[in-house]
Amino acid sequence: MLRMATGLLAAMLLTGLGAETAAAQETADLQIAKVAAEKTVRVGETVTYTVTVTNLGPGTATGVVFGDSLPDQLNLVDSTCGAVSAFCSVESLLSGASATITIVATPIPNLGRGERRITNTAFVLQSETSDPNPSNNQASVTVQFVGPLSG
Repeated sequence: MLRMATGLLAAMLLTGLGAETAAAQETADLQIAKVAAEKTVRVGETVTYTVTVTNLGPGTATGVVFGDSLPDQLNLVDSTCGAVSAFCSVESLLSGASATITIVATPIPNLGRGERRITNTAFVLQSETSDPNPSNNQASVTVQFVGPLSG
């Protein structure tokens, strides 16, 4: 009887480990999309970016961090994830689901003539789930700043 119970316990443990290993091998194709509310913005005004991460599946993505490390020519004003960072963390993103961050930025006050066309890129910073297609993990948009220069 003891041998049967030990065998049953071992089988249960192996089955549990197999399920954990299968879950660890799950993949989720994350895709980033980024848009700017305006393609042309007056110097001194803000620009609003919307960054969306979508899980194209097949599995659930966990531990996702995505957002935008703004270039030196832009200062963060606010984001829907707080005024300190233009990155969001998502604990779990089901297949087919999306998460969005809105980022508001303004150009630096001493923006040079050569810095008036700003391209910036949003990206998936990390995911605990393997992504089989990292080529769609970033997206860029260019905004032209017009008007008189400061200072």
